[in-house]
Amino acid sequence: MATTKASGLRSEPGIRERSPGHFELVAYNPATKRQVFRTYVAPRSEKGAGIRQARLALARLRTDIAEGKLGGQSADLSSLLDQFIAHSQSRGRSPATIAGYRSNANQIKAGPLGAKPLGKLNAHDLDSWYATLSKAGTSQATILHYHRLLRAALAQAERWGWLSRNPAKFATVAGASAPEMQVPTVEQARALVMRAAQSASPELGAIVMFAILVGCRRGELCGLRWSDVDWAGRRLTFRRSVWEVASKTGIKDTKTHQQRSLALDDVGLELLAARRARAEEDARAAGVELGPDAYVWATRADGAAPRTPDSVTRAFAHLCDTMERDARAAGRNESWPFRFHDLRHLSATQMVGSGVDPRTVAARLGHADASVTLRVYAHALEDRDRDAAEGLGRRLGLAPALVPGDVNG
Repeated sequence: MATTKASGLRSEPGIRERSPGHFELVAYNPATKRQVFRTYVAPRSEKGAGIRQARLALARLRTDIAEGKLGGQSADLSSLLDQFIAHSQSRGRSPATIAGYRSNANQIKAGPLGAKPLGKLNAHDLDSWYATLSKAGTSQATILHYHRLLRAALAQAERWGWLSRNPAKFATVAGASAPEMQVPTVEQARALVMRAAQSASPELGAIVMFAILVGCRRGELCGLRWSDVDWAGRRLTFRRSVWEVASKTGIKDTKTHQQRSLALDDVGLELLAARRARAEEDARAAGVELGPDAYVWATRADGAAPRTPDSVTRAFAHLCDTMERDARAAGRNESWPFRFHDLRHLSATQMVGSGVDPRTVAARLGHADASVTLRVYAHALEDRDRDAAEGLGRRLGLAPALVPGDVNG
């Protein structure tokens, strides 16, 4: 609440006190694309506390607008979703995020709530739709995605003044259980690297090993340029990420919109040096120059075009299929159910399990908050806790029978 010192009059979004107890209310009508003004005069007995009643009057005004009582047709949920997605895109949300919004919004708009006027939408409507989806076999994870989009869009409508309150806040939706994390063992990771080095893609082995060493996301891996490598400082900086949606690609910021620098060990430096030598050899053979901003993992000899995230995913999936075929041919019943992202999990669990503090792990992984690291990799911390307990007992070197009992027993 802002107060003008000279006059003592108060104002806040949508409410302005013109004179003591006389308020001007303002709300936007999305149907007519115009502001709607209304005056509220507080009763004489409430001159000092009239702001509370003015807020209620503003809420009633917004409800009247949402229900189409003040001209034009009432804005419905479908139109809100379209405008929310356009607003999110204008604010720089990633193309992959926008594509996900559109996919979920299309499903919502095709359902019974799409044509529902915003002013008549309530938590019971949402709960009923979620229950219908669940009975029809829709996964809880998908329902949760719909709910998150609806809650965000309706919250934006509330901020825009289209609604007096967000009904999604009061809807009930169960959280989806997180899928069990599939993390390769160190032995499996070694086998993947060795088999990838023998594949038709000569750089796949280096890509797999590099992903394990640094724990980066696939888009960050694809967006890495030679200018991001500090050979003297033995460091690497992730400054960008490659996105891919429906066969279209582009460059964007990292997921957290922040650059991050991490140290490289001897193995990582040797791997990049070998990759650089191979890239220079390919450039010479093609008669082109490899510039400083060439991509480390490129599809052209001059390094001007990066590999795409989906191409890395496909190559790794084929590698895991090959590992299963090789195992069957050797009479072994083995499963290789891994995704490329699981290499990032391997890097993280190895760091946590070896005693690296969560804040450092979070910084290397690019997590915005170390609490994310603690939540995702809690199982690795539990293993460390068990090892610590067992180690302490061994270090004491005492058998339980040597400890005196209760003298009063």
